[in-house]
Amino acid sequence: MSLRDSLNHQVSGYMSSSFAQVSATDSVAEAARKMRKADTTEAMVVSGSVPQGIITERDILYKVVAAGSNPSLVKVRDIMSSPVYTVDEASSVGEAIAKMSNLGIRRLGVTRNGKLVGIITQKAMITGKADQNIPLPELARPEGFTCPYCNAVVKSMEELSKHIDRDHMGGPGLLQGDTSKW
Repeated sequence: MSLRDSLNHQVSGYMSSSFAQVSATDSVAEAARKMRKADTTEAMVVSGSVPQGIITERDILYKVVAAGSNPSLVKVRDIMSSPVYTVDEASSVGEAIAKMSNLGIRRLGVTRNGKLVGIITQKAMITGKADQNIPLPELARPEGFTCPYCNAVVKSMEELSKHIDRDHMGGPGLLQGDTSKW
């Protein structure tokens, strides 16, 4: 299949319809638990069935953990990104990529008749699967993996995950040494 052909595919073929939903009043810790349960790296912040924002693992790590805040005390509304940008499920992959690029974002809500039915990510469109796990390239170095918080270098992604949990989250936490959640 050519690149041009793949850009014309509908986003519905790449979207994930099993996404976590949280409330703006949930704690960040509760949001992380819901994300882990749904096996996703993001959660839609909803009020009723209306999307209010989005929260990602990166939001949690950078805006809460790296800031030294307690995830059990911080509310989702304090770190979520809003508004939620969307595309219709019949939109092409090319349209979704262009929208993400223009907005400087990595995820879009996917709608059907104006209702949220899924999430599309850059990773899903590039890898061809919504559930494909790939290492974060910005953390990898030839001699090991670098912690984004303290620049410690460890030998494997598993060690990096455990290091972040132990040294930056105060014990077993969000990652629990499981890099498949990245």
